[in-house]
Amino acid sequence: MVNSLKDKFVCEEEKIRLDQFLNKAKPEFTRSYFKNLIQEGLISVNGKLQKKSGFVLKSGDQVEVEYPKLKEVNKSEIENLDVELVFEHPDFLIINKGPGVLVHAPTSANDKVTLVDWLLKKFKEISKVGSLERPGIVHRLDMDTSGLMIIPRTNAAHHEFGDMFKNRKVNKTYLAVVEGHPAVKEGVIDFDIVRHPVSRHKMTHVPKHEETNRKYYRSREAVTNYRVLKYFSDAALVEVKPKTGRTHQIRAHFAGIKHPLIGDATYGKQAKLINRHALHAQALEFDYKGKKYHFEKEPPKDFRELIKTLDLLRN
Repeated sequence: MVNSLKDKFVCEEEKIRLDQFLNKAKPEFTRSYFKNLIQEGLISVNGKLQKKSGFVLKSGDQVEVEYPKLKEVNKSEIENLDVELVFEHPDFLIINKGPGVLVHAPTSANDKVTLVDWLLKKFKEISKVGSLERPGIVHRLDMDTSGLMIIPRTNAAHHEFGDMFKNRKVNKTYLAVVEGHPAVKEGVIDFDIVRHPVSRHKMTHVPKHEETNRKYYRSREAVTNYRVLKYFSDAALVEVKPKTGRTHQIRAHFAGIKHPLIGDATYGKQAKLINRHALHAQALEFDYKGKKYHFEKEPPKDFRELIKTLDLLRN
């Protein structure tokens, strides 16, 4: 259940997109957040529901927004959420997220208990860190990706870690199980990534473009380093070190070289041996205030069982 809060605004500009206007009026929320609210039918213009983000406002238009204030979450749901506190620092937390845990709700209508809900119950100061719709979140893992995440506890730390991710100063290591045997045991996947033109919930790889052409093609640089750790009959355990951090990067890249992650129904196919894509954020390494930090967590039971079964099938 969600308690709603309403806001009213009057447009004072002659021509401006609805989503841009709302982002300027409430900069603590992202433009994509308002796009979601528009699509959900929670925003009206001059008393009429408006479901187009690109709707052009004129001076004097009245805009009303309804958005979630607080989600009422059962205490037992929080306690049962598959989240482990790995390390606690005055400025940040390191958590281990289990598979199936959503980092934050993509829309206000989503009642699924999320990592953000867990954080707000356990560490109330995080409610004031970062953006209002996803407090404390400076990077994300897909719902079915397990593993380590950094959670800033202060706005100063949120800004610093944001810069660190942007400048590629956080080293991330993943474990993945992919279909088939990659042709090169140790290599680099260097395809640009762009939103799929038809299936908008997924990404797709495109040839690498020069920086000057990326804006035209709407592509983003994406580089993934990998090393095969073990071969199975028709699969491989791979250590993955992404240089960049694009949405679905590892999943889209391995699908691009015809070796999708086992269990990845979006980029490959479902699997009988695991009911999610086989991807685990195993390690994080970074420098913070002059001190080096390294964290590592083994994959959860379903991932370990997958490897065990593939070993048995190979033998």
